Amino acid sequence: MSKVTHPLEMTWTTIPAGTFVMGSSQKQIRLIKQLDPDYSDEWLDREQPQHEVYLSQFEIGVYPVTNRQFREFVNSTGYQTERELDGLGKSVWHQFPFGGQRNFSSMEDMWDHPVVCVTVSDVLTYCQWFSQQTGDKVNLPTEAQWEKSSRGEDDRMWSWGNQFEESNCNITGRGTTVVGSYPQGVSPDGVMDCTGNVWEWCRDWFSPDYYHHSPNRDPLGPEGGEYYVVRGGSWYRGRRSMVSVRTSARFRHFVACYTFGFRLVRESN
Repeated sequence: MSKVTHPLEMTWTTIPAGTFVMGSSQKQIRLIKQLDPDYSDEWLDREQPQHEVYLSQFEIGVYPVTNRQFREFVNSTGYQTERELDGLGKSVWHQFPFGGQRNFSSMEDMWDHPVVCVTVSDVLTYCQWFSQQTGDKVNLPTEAQWEKSSRGEDDRMWSWGNQFEESNCNITGRGTTVVGSYPQGVSPDGVMDCTGNVWEWCRDWFSPDYYHHSPNRDPLGPEGGEYYVVRGGSWYRGRRSMVSVRTSARFRHFVACYTFGFRLVRESN
């Protein structure tokens, strides 16, 4: 099978400067409650108020960073992730099998799957190394950058539109898939896998009421916090997969596990 990704090369797409609508409208909130009456009002409050945000131009990875790409970093530096160093022997990125990955005989079959089991600290160290190796200035996306990349400028609820189609994303419950395996779920700007496959870390600290006072131009998130923002949902098939993989759904986490990965942004020239 040909390689989808390469160790020191990312496939980028440009997100042009401009305004988009961030968060969920009252109409969308009502639809969500129809789809899942038990969906938490507390979670929905995090997505309000819906507001306009201006973002400067940036580039974002078309795919999440893969095991192949992360392995190059580990082989080059000898880096050990936080979950490797904690001594618990759980949620280690290169251990196999883990999580729901039961359809593969070895990690060799998964080099073009998103890397998982990494923390924000692991990711930022990878970003520093990748920047040094390539001359590109890369980082995690802000959650505003992530959301605009996923939904475009037309306020869509899922990356492909306003009607959920399970065949457009990986929420199978059977583990990660090769990046780009669901081209029908591509975002308006050509971003793959922003719905399902793996939750993606953002660089923002999480605050449930941030939208009430966030700046309307290039927001960077709160100055501190206990959790980081995660976006996009994952392969893990839960009862509310349909609504948790929406473009505006925002959740929080801080540890590494087999449903969490990441993608990169780089500054445009």
